[in-house]
Amino acid sequence: MKKYKDLFKVETVEYKNRVKQEVMYTGDYYITDMPQKLMRKYKICLILISVFMAILFLYIGLLNNDGSRVLYVVMPYILQFLPISFMIISAASFYPKEKLTVVQYEKTFTRIRTTGTWILILSFASILGEVIFIIAGYGNTPKLELVFLVCNIIIAVFAIITLQIHSKIKFKTEQNNRNVNGQNV
Repeated sequence: MKKYKDLFKVETVEYKNRVKQEVMYTGDYYITDMPQKLMRKYKICLILISVFMAILFLYIGLLNNDGSRVLYVVMPYILQFLPISFMIISAASFYPKEKLTVVQYEKTFTRIRTTGTWILILSFASILGEVIFIIAGYGNTPKLELVFLVCNIIIAVFAIITLQIHSKIKFKTEQNNRNVNGQNV
């Protein structure tokens, strides 16, 4: 990506009478002091939570309740698809190691926080729309409406848990020794 092109540099290296070009990472690193075992535990939790959210999302889509035919109820629900998908991808590719590059950090750790926040916002919007739909007395399937509501509440709780797990993982920035004040060492 063009966004990360300044983080890499092509260097010419000589190997056994041959000249070869290598791409060297010159950007900063993100480092955590957490034990590897705990990082793996968090990764597994994030993957399981995102998979459970996806299962609930698919289950809600198969309910065929009357509220799913109303724009203000179904639109926030439909928009949850992308954040849930990106959450699964980011959690699965989260690197449980002590040192991350800027690209790895942004594509996994930062994206998990962003998707968790969007899932929380959209599930609250869907909950609000469903509550309005139920209170207004529309529809002929009250049990299915309550199932839709409860599943959205569970998705919101999972998003909150994801954000809590995310807040427990702390990273510090470390400057790359190949790039001290913009100069290669």
